[in-house]
Amino acid sequence: MEKTENRKDGYLFSTMDLQAKISRSKIVQDISASDDMCYLLDPFVKDIVKIKEKRILRLYKRDEKKELIDSIILANFTYNPFESKRLYQTDLIWNYNVYVPPSWYESHFYSNGTDLIREMKTIPEMYGKFFNHLVNGDEDSYDYVLKWLANALKHRNYCVLTAIGSQGIGKGVLGEIMRGLFGKENFHQGDNRLMTKDFNKQFKNKRCVFVDEVQILKLDHVNKFKALVNDYIEVEGKGENAVEMRNYASIYIASNNFDSIRLTSDDRRFSIIELTDKKLYDTFEPDQIKDLLEEKNVNDLAKFLWSMDIDETEMLKIFTSKRTEEVRLAGVRDWEEWLFDDYAVDHAGEDIKLSVVGEAIEEEFGSKFRPSRKAMQELRKIYPDKFSVIRKLVNGKRIWYISFPERQK
Repeated sequence: MEKTENRKDGYLFSTMDLQAKISRSKIVQDISASDDMCYLLDPFVKDIVKIKEKRILRLYKRDEKKELIDSIILANFTYNPFESKRLYQTDLIWNYNVYVPPSWYESHFYSNGTDLIREMKTIPEMYGKFFNHLVNGDEDSYDYVLKWLANALKHRNYCVLTAIGSQGIGKGVLGEIMRGLFGKENFHQGDNRLMTKDFNKQFKNKRCVFVDEVQILKLDHVNKFKALVNDYIEVEGKGENAVEMRNYASIYIASNNFDSIRLTSDDRRFSIIELTDKKLYDTFEPDQIKDLLEEKNVNDLAKFLWSMDIDETEMLKIFTSKRTEEVRLAGVRDWEEWLFDDYAVDHAGEDIKLSVVGEAIEEEFGSKFRPSRKAMQELRKIYPDKFSVIRKLVNGKRIWYISFPERQK
């Protein structure tokens, strides 16, 4: 938490107190900033006081000013949640870490990592009950959710935790628990505009991003979403230039609709967990739900997750459940399902003219469902193992064909 030394904000010091604070603090300036703002890192106080350099210099005599100016540390201001220090050096360059730790991590962070986080080997009972409810008692999903959260706290997840199911079962409560685990400054909850709009500044300096009521159906939205999992992403705000930044965010998405995402046959992003159909209020009293979000309780959960042994390599693999196939089928349109599971079977190993395939689809479903060549090429990008779109030279003419693979024995 940063404090500005002025009357408006209410953080006032007497001249003697301010001089004492300056003398025991490290004075840091942003090397890339255009102003003379200084940040006072007091070893006895976690809050950071901001004060202009010229305001500091007015407190000292002329012969003391040079020594004071020489003591100012010019640093790169950076966001690094994996460094448990506010001020540190890399290759003789000072770095000022703007990361704001969640409350359960504060003592470790503000002690430069010397204050160890208390281990908890058993999950708090209320959270064991909540997660078991959410995943409908599915042990594999239960274990995966805990591992995903633990890995997100310690490292970063490349697989997207995906909760698709009924409304009111606790998907949103899970998001609020995450807010407490990562700290409100490091958490963002948004909606589908993350895929549909050009600006993604909400990813800047975040450890966890929750996209509620997600809908990822168009190919450009699929590609845009996949890019959000990369180690480095271009972050752009309205009226601002895009800047490439390190991506520290693990992503959690949720939806009430089974057809909210289109899974490709080779998907390596969406870890879809089992979910209950039972309302959260049928299992928990309102006060119990409130307790799930209390800071003290969330901190106990964080300490348990921090104590878990996590295999980072294992977490690179997507998690699948029975719901995965349900979501995959829900994302397939009727004419596509017929094309894949009926027409393709009858014509396995054959190359059929695109016009003939289109006529067959039209005959079965009506003219509005007859796909164009471009539509078939886009569909093939989503389901690359189902068919290929090729062009052949026949009697001096180039004709488009749909090539169906041989059936697997």
